[in-house]
Amino acid sequence: MEGERTIFLNFLHHRAGVPGIRSVSMRDMGTEMTPIPSQEPSRSATPVSATTPLRSPTSSIPSTPRRGEPAPTPTEHAIGSLTQNLADTGKKDLSEQELKLKTRREIVALGVQLGKMNIAAWASKDEKEKSDSGNEVDGDELEQIEYAKRAAAWEETEKSKHAARFKREEIRIQAWESQQKAKLEAEMRKIEAQIEQMKAQAQAKMVKKIAMARQKSEEKRAAAEGRKNRQAEKTAAQAEYIRQTGRIPSSPFVCCGWS
Repeated sequence: MEGERTIFLNFLHHRAGVPGIRSVSMRDMGTEMTPIPSQEPSRSATPVSATTPLRSPTSSIPSTPRRGEPAPTPTEHAIGSLTQNLADTGKKDLSEQELKLKTRREIVALGVQLGKMNIAAWASKDEKEKSDSGNEVDGDELEQIEYAKRAAAWEETEKSKHAARFKREEIRIQAWESQQKAKLEAEMRKIEAQIEQMKAQAQAKMVKKIAMARQKSEEKRAAAEGRKNRQAEKTAAQAEYIRQTGRIPSSPFVCCGWS
């Protein structure tokens, strides 16, 4: 910061030597009591300690010098006034960074005007370094933005992969479910067919058994009918014996050789 003020003050000394700038009225600068020979600006650099800082709260340099101090020259007074004006303006309207940038641009412009290319190059170099620093920050921000874009793209790709994988898995599950359902339905139809077959077989067996029972009952009925007929024949024979002999046999089963 001290180096910047020194270069700036030296530059203003040179600026005071430009004819267009020296035409400023000394009466306007508040230097009416300054002797005529002292109005010629000094070509030597003003010491840093003898100048007001860039942001000094001092409103102006007093026209009356302090005891033991040399009287300020018009150039020094102009430097102090310009410095104070820049500081006040920076406090009101501009931030510190903007004030520095504005000051450096003025130094570059005036350096080119005075032909002091070293001063202009110095201010331009510092501004370029700051610009490069800003570009570096912008580069870091762009890099972070690029990383964020890559992360978002990767995340979206992974989500798409997971969604596709889930869809394929869902299709496989549905196919397996349909296959199992078809298999169970086929097994159920097979069981139903077996049940129908068993039912038919049972019905056939029942019909057969009913037929056999009917046959046996017919046989038994025929046997009973045969016994009935034989008994009727025996009874008729005994009755004929009684009519012929008049005797009743003692046993209905033992008579005339009947047994």
